[in-house]
Amino acid sequence: MDHHVSELLRSLPGKVFRPESQQYTESVDSYFSAQESQIKPACVVRPGTTADVVSALSLLFKANQLQGIGSVKFAVRSGGHACFAGSANVADGVTIDLRDMNLIEVIQDSTQLCVGAGALWGQVYRALDPLGLAVPGGRHSQVGVGGLTLGGNILHIISFSIAIRGLSHFSGHVGLVCDNVLEYEVVLASGSIVRATPTDPECSDLFYALRGGSNNFGIVTRFTFRTFPQGHLWGGTLIHPIETQTQQLQAFYDFCGHSYDPSASLIHSFGMSSERGSGFVNSIVYTKPEHEPAVVKPFTEIQPMYQNTLRELSLTALTLEQDAFNENGLCQIMIATTYYLHLPLLHRTYNLWQDACDSVRHCTGIVWSMTLQPITPTIIAHSPFLQEAIPDLTSNSNKTVVVAQLTGTWKYSEDTAAVEATALKLIDSIDSEARAVGMDTGYIYLNYAHAGQNVFGEGQRKERLRGISRKYDPEGIFQRAVPGGFKLF
Repeated sequence: MDHHVSELLRSLPGKVFRPESQQYTESVDSYFSAQESQIKPACVVRPGTTADVVSALSLLFKANQLQGIGSVKFAVRSGGHACFAGSANVADGVTIDLRDMNLIEVIQDSTQLCVGAGALWGQVYRALDPLGLAVPGGRHSQVGVGGLTLGGNILHIISFSIAIRGLSHFSGHVGLVCDNVLEYEVVLASGSIVRATPTDPECSDLFYALRGGSNNFGIVTRFTFRTFPQGHLWGGTLIHPIETQTQQLQAFYDFCGHSYDPSASLIHSFGMSSERGSGFVNSIVYTKPEHEPAVVKPFTEIQPMYQNTLRELSLTALTLEQDAFNENGLCQIMIATTYYLHLPLLHRTYNLWQDACDSVRHCTGIVWSMTLQPITPTIIAHSPFLQEAIPDLTSNSNKTVVVAQLTGTWKYSEDTAAVEATALKLIDSIDSEARAVGMDTGYIYLNYAHAGQNVFGEGQRKERLRGISRKYDPEGIFQRAVPGGFKLF
């Protein structure tokens, strides 16, 4: 590996960093989870341009050809927000840290936005807020544009897999993040640069695959998004005691019902903290600056209430508030499932979560939370991608899908095995309950998936993605030399 690091140093002076450097330490220490920060690559590459990515990838491609595909491992990171070990870092290999590729440029009379794959969503919103513009994206400022938009939210069913390219505050009006991507700039394993669009007959298949194919095809260096006008919003956080669970779950169920307001978004969570106790946290956003919209009243009327931060604010301020619920550097787990909206199943989810709390309560610094988010018929109706890719959801157009996401953070790695076992058992129990009442969807949300979950399933879509992988990466570099992410083979 030393020889390959030396080659990179010669090819990219000032952009390749060994373990003794401050830049290396900053990169490795900046991951969201402790599991990722504990991994030590042989070097970190910090490209600043697409040409730098071409240089790095070409050298790694050649090294793998000479020594055998998969012998020289590398990883690619944007914001570094994925939890599980090895998702965007690699032991004794080369980690390509894209965060210096953070271009944010409004083009085409303010109707489009070019964003570097290393930019963070907070940077995007800070650039767009003064212009009265927005794009659908992450709801935390520290999340990377590349990770969300590419890893972003795959669901799978037995017969095919889907990318739900990012639920956002704006999904009720503009669909998903992937519905608003117009172009991907991609560096292939060979070093070729491709600009994939849905209308280019040469690479429309690559555009299709990047929407949910994870990191299986190349390194995306830039995205072009469709923008829309957006001013201030009305939003914030409500915190209630855990004893309000009956009212809370009813309010969530009603929020997702037939009278769903497309201007409203909701992240509905119940959690337990060893230091702060238990409670419900509702992050509510109304995309118009309308004070006290009717859709929030079922939640604000629940008493007693610990905290209410609802107010008029910018998208930037809103994402900064959400950051308070995400602390970097702790041991982390994230795992998810989905089911169709069903009030008794919501209560069963809560009860199963509550039972699981006893198995992890002894872990130092544990925070153990379940978050529910809806994919409503209105969101599906505004998402051409969903309508095309998931006919099951379209045919069940009167049903809301609930994404149930378990997250856990804790202090010491010796508790990791117990926490992960409890998490897997909990999600398996929820799946069993959903199947028992005929409310299972068979889908998994990739951005919240655990490393052990089969996000691609089997069937026609997976085979199509494999075919596209063979076309653009015939040597299988991104299957065998990039161990992170979710693989097709």
